Amino acid sequence: MADDRGRSPAPFGDQYDLVEPLDQVLTKRLKTSPSALPANGFESEDAYRKMRRQINDCEDALAFDFDCKGRASPEERRANDILQLVKQLDARDVYDAAKPRKGYGGQEHPRFCGDHYLSNADLIGQTQVYEIAHAMPKGCHLHIHFNANLLPDVLINIGKTMPRMFISSDIPLVGDRNSYNFDRCKLQFNILSEARVQSVHGGRQSLFSPDYQPRRVMLFSEFCEEFPGHYRKACPDGADDGVMSDGVACQKGSPVTVDSWLYNKVVFQEAEAHNLLQTADGAWEQFNGRTQLMKGLFNYETAYKEYTRLCLLEFVNDNIQYAEIRPNFMATNQVWKDDGSSQIDNKGTIQLIIDQYNEFQLTHKRATLKGLKIIYCTPRSFEPDKVEKSLDECLQFKLDYPGWIAGFDLVGEESKGRPLKDFIPQFLTFRKKCKAAKVDIPFLFHCGETLDIGSSTDGNLVDALLLGSKRIGHGFALARHPYIMEQMKKRNICVEVCPISNEILGLTPRMNGHTMYSLLANNVHCTISTDNGTLFRSRLSHDFYQTMAGKADMTLHGWRQLIEWSIEHSCMEPEQRAEIYRDWVLMWDDFCRWINRKYGHLLPSQTPRGQKAVQERASSS
Repeated sequence: MADDRGRSPAPFGDQYDLVEPLDQVLTKRLKTSPSALPANGFESEDAYRKMRRQINDCEDALAFDFDCKGRASPEERRANDILQLVKQLDARDVYDAAKPRKGYGGQEHPRFCGDHYLSNADLIGQTQVYEIAHAMPKGCHLHIHFNANLLPDVLINIGKTMPRMFISSDIPLVGDRNSYNFDRCKLQFNILSEARVQSVHGGRQSLFSPDYQPRRVMLFSEFCEEFPGHYRKACPDGADDGVMSDGVACQKGSPVTVDSWLYNKVVFQEAEAHNLLQTADGAWEQFNGRTQLMKGLFNYETAYKEYTRLCLLEFVNDNIQYAEIRPNFMATNQVWKDDGSSQIDNKGTIQLIIDQYNEFQLTHKRATLKGLKIIYCTPRSFEPDKVEKSLDECLQFKLDYPGWIAGFDLVGEESKGRPLKDFIPQFLTFRKKCKAAKVDIPFLFHCGETLDIGSSTDGNLVDALLLGSKRIGHGFALARHPYIMEQMKKRNICVEVCPISNEILGLTPRMNGHTMYSLLANNVHCTISTDNGTLFRSRLSHDFYQTMAGKADMTLHGWRQLIEWSIEHSCMEPEQRAEIYRDWVLMWDDFCRWINRKYGHLLPSQTPRGQKAVQERASSS
């Protein structure tokens, strides 16, 4: 059972998640009271250096990874030593060895670890730190928008096989020398019956026709066949301009394929995300267009089933032990039958996910992925009465599928949707209904995903606190609200951090400026998630990599703490949480041994000269 603060039972230790005076925490951790800073300066350099060492000791004792570092095994400590060395080797062998990029006025900019994720996407996969991150058992993945977790080619390739898959545009795809319309068009995909082709879209028409009427449809198969005759832009010389980034067959000077063009319509490009004029609002405008594009490729039966299976396989391949996925539940997002004749309702969609999971585990047998739950999501742009209906449906699903519903969330661009305070009556009534039904459905609100200060968007943090949200999604603004932050610590509210998403959507220019490190410095519990990996060309391993890249003294023990918090703050039942934690500890120990076997030879102490140096240091001490 959890205690009255909602903290997890053993095997989790007594982690620092209460608000205590720092001096008390230091005394407890250092086993002594730190000396006070001198009021009148220092009498000697030795006294100065002694006080400096004490301050550093105090900083270390307050670090978020202090607990994990203190109970690390010799194997884990050695694995961390190797990881710190590998970071240096990657800097030398990958980043320093890469060709500098040219900026304004021809200025050369060396490549470096921690640059924009989209700048380094071509290099990260070459690093040994990424190889280690990929092999690491990552615990629980808690913030995944289900329709945006796999690379876009998965759904594009499935869509090509569907006889009733149609494509439409907002403008004709007629090519000038620069293919301007091809670059700025907003595409949509739909599974349509012949009746809906006429009634909804006004009939068929080639997107390549000069007199094309917006949103008339064309069979996707025909579009793919005709594309090469209308788009003649060649592949660029390289990836530095951020245009071609997918790795789909595209050689210098050769025509761009329809696969490559569509892929790059879906994913963010570096020049787009970090353009001089780009803003968070502008990035979200592009984001929303992309989600609209992907929607029709996702919400029909064949794709939904296959996507679910491949998503589970991706969790396994990325070494994830448990996941809480966020599908959107609303009438306009319901899954279509393959012929476009009818839709599967929300309950049918949940059953589809459950069936695919159970079928997957017949083969996988919970070897890596050991659990899955669903967070019921509906748009924050809805009117309060619609949100009330969604809350009621969520409660009914919890009663029908008690082991599958993790919680409730509102999704969509936070600054454009309604603030949480608009739904207070509905949320409070929902709490009463849950209590009467004797079920617990925690709120898991997106909030604080903003640079605003003092706006209603920023104010969502207040309502997330008062409504008892178990976790908050993003929480980027939380560090600017010291009282709310301390109250969230008291109530053990965890922040679902999505590093790459926050960077690409304009909240931080680079990882070392991410607010996560301020939250961790204040011992706010955080977890690492991808958010919408489809649009960013990322998986959870990349977000863990970026977490390491943004903090020079980040350790393997820090990674471990973030993972342990992900298990602690999941919505699993206590018994399942304890079981998965026990299994994860065994996997973690195997992982540390793997690091030592694979990379141990890199440590200086493993060379004859290094061993001699270690022996000399030991004998002289």
